[in-house]
Amino acid sequence: MKTNSSHSISARTTLAILLSLAGFGFLCAIPFIGTRAQLPSNVMTFSGAFDTTSPYPCATFSGPFVVPPGQARIIVNVNASVPTNDLAVTLVGPDGTPIHTEDNGVGNEAFDYEASPVPTGNYTVYVCASSNPLAPFIQPYTYTGTFTYNDVAASSNCPANFTPTLPAAPADAGPKIGYENFEAPGVLTPITQTSSGAFTVEYLGRSAFEPSIGVHWTTNVTAYQSDLESLFVTFGSNGLATWVNRRAPTSQFIDSDPILFTDRQTGRTFASELTLLSPDTVKISYTDDDGQTWIPDQTGGIASAVDHETLGGGVYRQDLAAVPPIVAPPHSPTYPNAVYYCSQDLETALCSRSDDGGLTYGPSIPMYVGTQCGGLHGHVKVAPDGTVYVPNRDCSGTQSAVVSEDNGVTWAIRPVNTCTYAAKPSLVGTGDDPAIAIDDSGRVYFAFSNFGTSAGVAVSSDKGKTWTNMYDVGAAYGVKNVAFPAAVGGSNGRAAVTFYGSTTPNGSATGDSNEGSFTGVWHLYVAHTFNGGSTWTTTDVTPTLPMQRSGLLRGGGADIVRNLADFFDVTIDKQGRVEVGYANGCAGGPCSQAAATAHGNAYSVTATIARQSSGRRLLASFDPASPTSKPGAPFVTAYRVGSVVHLAWNEADTGNASITNYKILRGTSSGKETNLATIKGTQMKYDDTKATDPTKTYYYRVVAINKVGQGSSAEVAAPYMGDACNGMVIHRNDPSHPESYGGAILTTAPIGPGATPVPTPTPPVLASAIPQLLIDYVSVAEPASAPGYFVFKMKVNTLSSIPANSRWRIAWDWWTPTTQMYYVGMKSNQAGAVSFEYGTLADAGVPAVLVLGETKIADLPQSPTGTHYDPDGTITMYVPKSGVGNPQRGDLLGAIGGKTITGDVPGVTDTLERSTTFIDHTFVKGNSDNSYPAATYRVTGNSTCGQP
Repeated sequence: MKTNSSHSISARTTLAILLSLAGFGFLCAIPFIGTRAQLPSNVMTFSGAFDTTSPYPCATFSGPFVVPPGQARIIVNVNASVPTNDLAVTLVGPDGTPIHTEDNGVGNEAFDYEASPVPTGNYTVYVCASSNPLAPFIQPYTYTGTFTYNDVAASSNCPANFTPTLPAAPADAGPKIGYENFEAPGVLTPITQTSSGAFTVEYLGRSAFEPSIGVHWTTNVTAYQSDLESLFVTFGSNGLATWVNRRAPTSQFIDSDPILFTDRQTGRTFASELTLLSPDTVKISYTDDDGQTWIPDQTGGIASAVDHETLGGGVYRQDLAAVPPIVAPPHSPTYPNAVYYCSQDLETALCSRSDDGGLTYGPSIPMYVGTQCGGLHGHVKVAPDGTVYVPNRDCSGTQSAVVSEDNGVTWAIRPVNTCTYAAKPSLVGTGDDPAIAIDDSGRVYFAFSNFGTSAGVAVSSDKGKTWTNMYDVGAAYGVKNVAFPAAVGGSNGRAAVTFYGSTTPNGSATGDSNEGSFTGVWHLYVAHTFNGGSTWTTTDVTPTLPMQRSGLLRGGGADIVRNLADFFDVTIDKQGRVEVGYANGCAGGPCSQAAATAHGNAYSVTATIARQSSGRRLLASFDPASPTSKPGAPFVTAYRVGSVVHLAWNEADTGNASITNYKILRGTSSGKETNLATIKGTQMKYDDTKATDPTKTYYYRVVAINKVGQGSSAEVAAPYMGDACNGMVIHRNDPSHPESYGGAILTTAPIGPGATPVPTPTPPVLASAIPQLLIDYVSVAEPASAPGYFVFKMKVNTLSSIPANSRWRIAWDWWTPTTQMYYVGMKSNQAGAVSFEYGTLADAGVPAVLVLGETKIADLPQSPTGTHYDPDGTITMYVPKSGVGNPQRGDLLGAIGGKTITGDVPGVTDTLERSTTFIDHTFVKGNSDNSYPAATYRVTGNSTCGQP
């Protein structure tokens, strides 16, 4: 239905609106007419002397002002040169009919005319005497004014106009923003809880599903939560990062949707887990000392929903002038801020508030019901004035902000709609949740995946009632697929939006970005604004090495392309540096250095932080004095095949000066690298062909140099892993870890202080050792003597005797239209006789947990020179490539994992795989890679022993 309205607005409000609109660039030609001068964009000035003898219609007017099609709003603002001269302003439309007369002020009149759309054509503004002047007129009778049209309505009573293509964000003219990437170190860490239910060790930060991040502004320590790990990261003056796991005691198996929130004002960090449908569905703890001690929340938990939880907090809102007045509720004298916990059910989303710093929570109040909003909501944010925001991906078909202005008591749904453009939910998969950032002035930035194919952002200065500056911040890089936006605010006018993006579009030749058929790669992008969203500067944080290959699932399920789950997070430190907590899905040299045409992925879930290292900060007081700086540390990966080490790196921080050279340092001892080569600054990879000693691990550093100086560097190790002819070792188990020397998972928790996550077993309680099931390594080869075959090997301690009803399996991820995982392995029956087979793995359909079911494709014939086992514990299996998806030269087999199982019940459990039943494994427990280094093999094609 066509609607129109007009609104009186003060001069102060008009000025704010005009300033916010300055970023719009409409490429329309408007001629100069009379005393009117054209300003950039869609703001036109006019001036003259008004008729003091009569009200409208009078003899003094300005125009015509040409309004093009597609506009939603006209703002007229007129100021008398003498403030006491009481004038009136009338807007006349293209048909000559007066639309509105404003006569509510004295020397200033301003009003807002809206329609959907505003009629196209020539408008005239009459400036006349007020019909009831408050004082005699004083010369001069001159005035100045502005006539503004735009596509942003002051209210959301216009229909949503969805378009897959949003305007490209106007480019910020300042220096670019640089980033460095930091991965959690690949070290085994003892833990008391794992998502497999075992008490054992895991590789630090290798199960980084759905990470969230926060910074304690007093200590400047970064907290990174994922799975059951609460990682605390310290960045040193040497440019390196130190990681430690200090798990919250309420992070317990079985877990889902881990969430962390750090209140930057108080330094308190909250860690939360959903634990299925137990009576205590949500479990929350908080720490004030970076995880050294934790305090669990209320006994019995919160009457919450069961999915997609979020935590946030901030000041209470108080507005005694509101109708009715908003009064901050009574709260703890020792903790100044409110804490909000929100989650969603199948039909209703709920939010509760804690008034004692997180010890207890009040009732869960519905934010909306399923008939109002569906799909996923994003993370709760609190504005400086206490207004609470929760973004939602689909409220009556439009992405929206759900807003509470009374401390979470009542909620309003506010669609993100400028009347020219509206935020369309993603149509890729089942979509992803949007994000909200709030700057120090209370300005709201709404980040969303528009149609799933562009990186949308919109801005509101009135708590989401109206929206402006809706742009595509990925257009500068040609991004065609977008997932999982996140956002953070800073000083007035400053914010950052981050997202995963691919420049490959969906299509018949490129596949669906939601599936494994997709041929594109994904990068991490961060966009910054320093003027309230009028202009943006976007950085490709992983410019050379992708952080994900193939598809990226938006929605639930157990697909291999869901390795990055549903979201990631962004924050700022106390100096205003942006820090992005994300998961690297293409970790390691084999994946990151593969050709753009390669199919497959590492399917890793590696905890990674992208940290701003140069450029303007989100806190204006910490902006660097110079636009240039030393370059950041390159993010280096190594891939050693035979006697060659292939190095490649991302350089996401040039220091806003050209990189002149890279220095390559090498050593055979950690920390003792010396200069190996100096190469041009345009070269982003290097092959060391002299890594000839298979008994040594080679260590490398890459140092970037620009005109300001040389940057810092991080070390990368390249141990000898073999070659493709004789076998590339995919993973070799550390013989010191409990499963290797004990023979099974721990059956009870190690003894240790309950408040600290580091166990102190004295001694550990272990199952009986079964050396035939203890894995030394797994490997893959493609010998020229066996064209068309992979040769998989598993080495266990011994096979001098065969335990009955046991399995030795190697599985990997490889996507086909009908299959996502394959396995090959040996199996023993009740008598200890063995057989060999290969087949497919798929989700067995057990609710809430990942149990894989085996489906045999074919038996493998045994031969002393082919598929067989040796008493020394070596199992060799020849698998036809044509039977396992037929991967080609350069493609990637990902998440290759070995596992051993015993105690099978024939016909009942002997085709099921659950990580809690593994006797030993190589840290790939399902269809994501949790090992180190990443368990990826690059196919060579049976024609070369080296890199394809």
